[in-house]
Amino acid sequence: MKIYLVQHGIALDKSEDARRPLSELGRSEVNRVASHLKRNSVSISEICHSGKLRAQETSAIFSDAVGSKVIKAIDGMDPNDDVVAFAVRMRGDDVMYVGHLPHMQKLTSWLVTGDENAGVLKFHNGCVVCLEKVNSRFQILWSVTPDITLRG
Repeated sequence: MKIYLVQHGIALDKSEDARRPLSELGRSEVNRVASHLKRNSVSISEICHSGKLRAQETSAIFSDAVGSKVIKAIDGMDPNDDVVAFAVRMRGDDVMYVGHLPHMQKLTSWLVTGDENAGVLKFHNGCVVCLEKVNSRFQILWSVTPDITLRG
C-alpha cells in the first residue's frame, strides 16, 4: 500500500486574503512538483484534502497533472488534529492526502515510527512524500520538494 502525503503550496497571508488561497509562487511550485510526478508516471487513485482553500487548490493542481478524478474533503486533517485517530481511518492504495503543518509532519513520523514527535522528515510547502506500508509500519520511499524539481 502506497500513500502520498502533501503539504499545501505557499498561500497568501491572512492579511491579504482571509481565505488563504495559494499565492502565485505557491501555484507555480505545486505545478512543478505535479509535473514531476506526471513525468515519472506516479498514479494517484484518490486525493483527499482538509477542506481549507489552499489544500483544495493544491489538490486540484495534482489532480489535473496525474489524472485523478476523485477529490474530496475529509475530516481530521486540520493543522492540530490527532494524527493517530486520523491514521487508523486511512484506507486505500495510491491515495494522496493534502494537508497542513504540523499535522503532515507528525502523521509521517507516527506512520513510520509510532511516535508522532520523532521528526523523521521536514516538510516544505508543496512537498510530496511517498510512503509504503510494510507489515504494520510505513517506510519512506521518496520525497519531492519544489526545489528538487528545479534541478531535474
